[in-house]
Amino acid sequence: MEASIKTALPEPLLVEYRQINQPFTMPLNHYHEAYEIYYLLSGERYYFITDKTYHVIPGDLVLIGLNELHKTSQVETSSHERILINFTPEAIPCHLSEGEDLLACFSGPNNVLRLDIAERNKIEEILFKMIHEKNNRAYGYQTYIKTLVVQLLILINRHKNQKTAPELRHASYEKIYDILRFINQHYRDDITLDVLSKSFFISPYHLSRTFKKVTGFSFIEYLNSIRTKEAQRLIRETSQSISHIAASVGFDSLTHFGRVFKSITGLSPSQYRKKSNC
Repeated sequence: MEASIKTALPEPLLVEYRQINQPFTMPLNHYHEAYEIYYLLSGERYYFITDKTYHVIPGDLVLIGLNELHKTSQVETSSHERILINFTPEAIPCHLSEGEDLLACFSGPNNVLRLDIAERNKIEEILFKMIHEKNNRAYGYQTYIKTLVVQLLILINRHKNQKTAPELRHASYEKIYDILRFINQHYRDDITLDVLSKSFFISPYHLSRTFKKVTGFSFIEYLNSIRTKEAQRLIRETSQSISHIAASVGFDSLTHFGRVFKSITGLSPSQYRKKSNC
């Protein structure tokens, strides 16, 4: 079964250019304690974020906040070209922000910005400078890349209220979006495919098939990921017992909770708590 997993960055700031000339769908449904900026240079992609799916085209800028579940998948075209930036909050030099919240663009309602030509040129100029600095590694390149990230965030915040890429919309998608919102609100309850099927008047087979098509996740992958994210927060921020946390996020078996938690985070719940307290 395809896994959902929390991934960790090998370093606080990553910049990556990639051109893919064959069909490609992200093998892992994942989230991470880092911000992500995804810019599509060519091709087309479907991008699922939390409970929405977007059709991303060249010039679209995708913003992923901390621990937001996301996944890209292919459209009809098999090739695409993109630039990806991942960074932790600590990677941004605080003294350059002058008290302004450069990360505000990640907390708004718009995950995907659709840029006009002038905006694209400004954004691409900064992105390609980053790639150039990363590849050439001249003196001070790491610091320079950080200042370029700050410049990029300033531009994004200036344009964050501009037009956005449309969500994919038709009848079957709308019902799945309703189901996703229901899961996000009621994940602590005993939610099963049959329960959802009866509540939303859709056959279990059709629900399972359409859910996967719209989100890239199976129903149980999505549910386990949402539950595990909340369990991680409770482990980090409270002193509640592991068994109490497991039950509070919807797991009826501590053993099952431990197995799912480790498959997603790479650590057992107790190991995660120990690491979080270091």
